[in-house]
Amino acid sequence: MRTKQILLILPLLLALLLLQSALWVPTYGSQAAQNSGRLQTFIEPRLSDFKLLNPALNSDATTAEMMDRRIYDRLLEADEKLDVVPCLAESWTVTEEAYVAVRPERRLPDGTPVSGESLRAAIDAALRGPLSDLSSKLRAVELAPPGERTRRETALQQMAGGKSESISATVRVRLPERLRLRLDTVEPQLFERLEPVFGQGYFSSIDVKGRIEIDPPAAAPAFESKLDELFAVGEHNPIVTFKLRPGVRFHDGHPFTARDVRFTYQAILDPKNASPRTSSYEAIERIDVPDDLTARVVYKKLNSTSLLDWAMMGMLPEHLLNREALEREMKARQIPAAQREKFSIRDSSFNRSPIGTGRFKFVKHVPDQYTVLERNDDYWGEKPRYQRIISRVIPDRLAQELELHAGSVDRYEAEPHQAARLRTDPNLQVVSRGEGYYMYVAYNLRRPPFDDVRVRRALSMAVNVDDIIDYVLFGEGKRASGPYFSNTPFHDPETPLQPYDPARALALLEEVGYRKNAQGFLEKDGKPFEFTLISNAGNPQRKAVVTIVQEAWRRLGVRCTTQLFEFPVFLEQFVHVRNFDAFVLGWIGADITPDRRQIWHSSQGGNYKLNFTGYASPEADALIDKILLEYDRNEQIALARKLHRRIAEDVPYTFLYEPSRPYALDARIAIDAPELGPGRFLPITTTPSGEIDYFFPRWFTRADPAAVAE
Repeated sequence: MRTKQILLILPLLLALLLLQSALWVPTYGSQAAQNSGRLQTFIEPRLSDFKLLNPALNSDATTAEMMDRRIYDRLLEADEKLDVVPCLAESWTVTEEAYVAVRPERRLPDGTPVSGESLRAAIDAALRGPLSDLSSKLRAVELAPPGERTRRETALQQMAGGKSESISATVRVRLPERLRLRLDTVEPQLFERLEPVFGQGYFSSIDVKGRIEIDPPAAAPAFESKLDELFAVGEHNPIVTFKLRPGVRFHDGHPFTARDVRFTYQAILDPKNASPRTSSYEAIERIDVPDDLTARVVYKKLNSTSLLDWAMMGMLPEHLLNREALEREMKARQIPAAQREKFSIRDSSFNRSPIGTGRFKFVKHVPDQYTVLERNDDYWGEKPRYQRIISRVIPDRLAQELELHAGSVDRYEAEPHQAARLRTDPNLQVVSRGEGYYMYVAYNLRRPPFDDVRVRRALSMAVNVDDIIDYVLFGEGKRASGPYFSNTPFHDPETPLQPYDPARALALLEEVGYRKNAQGFLEKDGKPFEFTLISNAGNPQRKAVVTIVQEAWRRLGVRCTTQLFEFPVFLEQFVHVRNFDAFVLGWIGADITPDRRQIWHSSQGGNYKLNFTGYASPEADALIDKILLEYDRNEQIALARKLHRRIAEDVPYTFLYEPSRPYALDARIAIDAPELGPGRFLPITTTPSGEIDYFFPRWFTRADPAAVAE
């Protein structure tokens, strides 16, 4: 009898316990009622822990987005339209010092022997004639005596199998007497304009081997192709001079100065630190510090997009990371003497307890659990509304969503198929962020029939990309038309999308010579139109795209087989060594720069480079080169849009779509808008560039959920 009673009572007790647990789930409102500080705290989840909270060392885009940009400031930043605006740098100017080598073996057009003085006299005469427009820009023409220049340079060394490996060496150049021209602007065509003044061929290459010494000598073969870059008759040295904001301090109270700018650059280039950002700053010759609030960045050559690097790099504190600081840390941590020579910033405890100049200060990090940031009340600019940010490690997306509904986190990065459901929840708001990402099908233009643009266009026209967006992305995306993301000013809005037109696609293939056989498949000269489409395994979205594209081509009459490989195998055995017909992949990032040289210039088509398809267009090459030499922003945009159209017309890719990333947030979160009046606010929306966090400093959580946004 007793056993029977127990069996009857236990389920009832369990049901009561579950009901009680459900009623006790801590909602946002209950948390706020019990703890008013909850409204001042923004809690966000992430799938994995932070590794390095140091912008010079980490290559984790999520860390950069969630932490680095809150702890550290940059000299410049991109605004909501991706225009470059001041941050730690109050202003900046771009000037130039150009050098012209004196070539005594030559004569000027009038027969005068070349010397420093005769070149200077020739320039003075030209400024009163054909170069009169330069007279207001040229501040000085000076003689620079012979000397020696020593730099640390990097080159690519060809390895077995066509793979390239970066190699560094010390390069010493014996410099002849030179003219130094100081200009108020950068003049990319300066030497072309000076050539008629000095004589035809004056700026042509000269034998430089006797002038250049490479240490170690074993590295010399790797630099053979770069000798003309290491010393040229005419050399451009663009100079960006930053004037820093006065009164800016690091979180520990130490003043931020131009020495910190120079130190950040040196830390990136120091081989001991193994920074993933080295290539972005190798074009710098040096950084001069005339005073605490002036950083003068001298570049080795023309590169108009290099300014943008300063909008992507947080500034490091020299006083906490220089050699003296590292020596103190090694002593305090009792690092053995044998290990001290190799000890670098990468080994410093700073990377887990960072100090920057940003809006939030680092407070605490518990590995694999959470990180806490606190508002910097001494911040030089607009202070954030939230007092603290807690970043929690929740390695499961389902758990993240449940915590969002419970009010334990404030934001959740949803999957596309979840967005529609989450939008029906009155306690949430869902905002779709532009990714700065596009998916594509790449063709190997080195192989027939993909070397014929009509074939590539036909394959593109056979794919219904709108269906992919509807059924794979659940509507969370838009069509891509070319190489620039639609959230950037470089994207050409007039470039037409490739139409879905299977009939026209078939007509194009028939124009090439393909005809359908008895089985309904296309063939030409007795050879079937067949090839393999590959991609990486482990990505459900790409797998779905591969399947849909394969079926679209099958209906057209193309025999297409598909294969998926583990990502390292996919890259190493197929993509990097050009062993493919076509593949599906995506590009992400670089949305504030128009530089697309690595992906689309014909010089980048070799193994292990990024021009996978072998795309080669003289017009595209010229546009890419002009973009890197053009310092006028509006002209850069115009050139980039021409490049966008040119590449789209050549169809080296089937440009598929740009996915958007839906974020679900508590409905109480809004943008403070005091300019509209007391207590007024705006809903969370994306900026024209697709950003969701741009106005994060003005985000706040409303205590009154019934308030209505403007």
